[in-house]
Amino acid sequence: MRLKKWAYVFFALVAIAIIATASAIYVFYFMPVGLSSGETAGRLQSIYSRTVFILNFMSDDMTALANRSIEPETFWTRMADLKNSMTSLRTELTEMKAVAYPTYTQSIDLLDQGLQSYIDALGYAHDLNFNQTSQYLQQGTEYITRSKNALPKT
Repeated sequence: MRLKKWAYVFFALVAIAIIATASAIYVFYFMPVGLSSGETAGRLQSIYSRTVFILNFMSDDMTALANRSIEPETFWTRMADLKNSMTSLRTELTEMKAVAYPTYTQSIDLLDQGLQSYIDALGYAHDLNFNQTSQYLQQGTEYITRSKNALPKT
């Protein structure tokens, strides 16, 4: 009778050990992994740089259109391509936000608003509405500046 009692205790402890091990494996492999502060800062810097790159292309194309060195159809195609590139950046930022280091939340939110303003500006440029383009470029630049100012101090 005493042996049965210890057998039940042994199997209960083995069951607890199996459950604990399975839980640890689940947490280790399937829980989302966050980025460190340095990784988050690096990815944000990459997005800032690629944003400037896209805006430089936009500026060059607008200058070329004003100088009549490209056709409006070419300009429209380029603006649509740049808008797609900017939208991809915004999608990447949204995905990064889920795993970003928590102190970067405000900076990421402001950058997101800036990218949306730039996407709107590219849409207006495509439609040859340069007054609205200028307004949204200015608004986007203000958001980007605020985003950089909101970065945590290292």
